[in-house]
Amino acid sequence: MATPKKGQGIAFKIPDHVEAPAPAPAAAAEAQADVRPAVPRTGVGMLSRMLSGAAADTEAVSKLNAEIEKLKLQVGEQLIDPRQIVLTRWADRHPDSFSSQAFMELKREIESAGGNVQPIKVRPVRGGAAEQTDGPRFELVYGSRRTRACLELGLPVRAVVDENVDDQTLYVQMQRENRGRSNLSAWEQGVSYHKALNEGLFPSARRLAEQIGLDHSNVAKALRVAELPQEVVGAFRSPVEIQFRWAVALDKAFEQDPDAVLAAARSLAGRSPRPAAAEVFRVLTDAASRKPKAKAKEVTQTFVLADGKKGVIRAGKGGAVNVELPRGVLSPTRWTAFETALQKVLAELQDAP
Repeated sequence: MATPKKGQGIAFKIPDHVEAPAPAPAAAAEAQADVRPAVPRTGVGMLSRMLSGAAADTEAVSKLNAEIEKLKLQVGEQLIDPRQIVLTRWADRHPDSFSSQAFMELKREIESAGGNVQPIKVRPVRGGAAEQTDGPRFELVYGSRRTRACLELGLPVRAVVDENVDDQTLYVQMQRENRGRSNLSAWEQGVSYHKALNEGLFPSARRLAEQIGLDHSNVAKALRVAELPQEVVGAFRSPVEIQFRWAVALDKAFEQDPDAVLAAARSLAGRSPRPAAAEVFRVLTDAASRKPKAKAKEVTQTFVLADGKKGVIRAGKGGAVNVELPRGVLSPTRWTAFETALQKVLAELQDAP
């Protein structure tokens, strides 16, 4: 018979209910002190807690929501009525920019978000306009598309107000910010650069390019587009369609045959419907090369000298008249006498009827 092992045959009974031992007085007090309601540590959190208890009061809810939105603004930001914002005199957006597909998409995004998430930048208006209580109080530094979208949607625009922006800084910040978003067309940039240079913001186009962080060649191309005659620009459905890569070709075509290019531009402007931009460019540049100008012919006349040698009077392509004499006929020591005699002959010819 097997010997039972230790522990076999022993049964344990677990009671249905076991009361926990009562804590010591000091431990109970400490535990009670640790059980506290969570208190929000931020203004937004406090207002949110208040909001949950004010759900029945519509007016209170509205006020608390407004306060929450204000607290969400970053330091230095304000909510401004877009009607109080005036465009700077260097504003570079063409009106067509506010009817483009890209602008419509931006407007829908702002409407969906209840406002512009990325703030614009403004500076206080200086001078007489600032004293008008109902007039513009801020001048736009950058963010014209966001401002326009909020204006059309009837929404306040989120803005950073900077009181320490001078004219040159405003221009540089406007150009750099625009390139980071919806970039300007060649024509818009060229017009803007001309304004800045004409008003003396920068001493040269090269210096302007350095300040706004662009290659000088791109600034030069934009300026060439802006310098095109109005009739050439008007041949396109919109100036914003003119591309940077067309600047040099359009400029050269106009220099080569301005009459032909202007005639082609007027013809394009009268078409209905207006052709696409690429077709306009092709027609304008082809117009200058369609009828190449006839080369000026060289005119010569030979005359006989006293010793039987021959000289030549030659009219060159540029219109200059050259007198060619055989070698040895006129030594350097006689050049002064020849010049005097030639001046006398020319004077007599000019006085002749």
